Amino acid sequence: MKTLDVDFVTQWLGRAYFHELSTFGALSEAAVRFLLCGGRLLQLHQGELLYRAGDPAAEFYVVLHGDLSFYKQSEGLDVLTRHFQRGELLGFDGMIGLHARSGTAVAGEGAVVLEIGSGLFFDLHMLFPADFGLMMINLSRELSREIALLENVISQSIGWHPLQDKTSSCD
Repeated sequence: MKTLDVDFVTQWLGRAYFHELSTFGALSEAAVRFLLCGGRLLQLHQGELLYRAGDPAAEFYVVLHGDLSFYKQSEGLDVLTRHFQRGELLGFDGMIGLHARSGTAVAGEGAVVLEIGSGLFFDLHMLFPADFGLMMINLSRELSREIALLENVISQSIGWHPLQDKTSSCD
């Protein structure tokens, strides 16, 4: 894993690129720059570990480029459960819930991520309150999408089918 320079990443991807990402959508230029400069920009090569299940979760990550594979452990085996791609975040639930990492994140291909620690997240709240509110909406929307995805997986795995419209016996 290699730490990248903010100016290099901004020049490589372009300033407008960051506003196209769902995590940063509608944030001001100053708030995005604050996060990029205050966070850590990490480059991972294919197969490189970002974090392991059980690690402390004092930060979350936004995928800027490439993808990350997420594995949960089941019966001693690592099971691929999800791919996180451009603009998606991972690890926010652990950081905000104050619990250890629930799985292992590995670069599926070359990836660049922005690490946002809890201190930086708090500072965003204090210095850019309107942007913080927008970012919380973006993060909540992302978590909502994850919940819907998981609900679909669970319902398919147990063979759940929606109830048929039945006439009530009270009619």
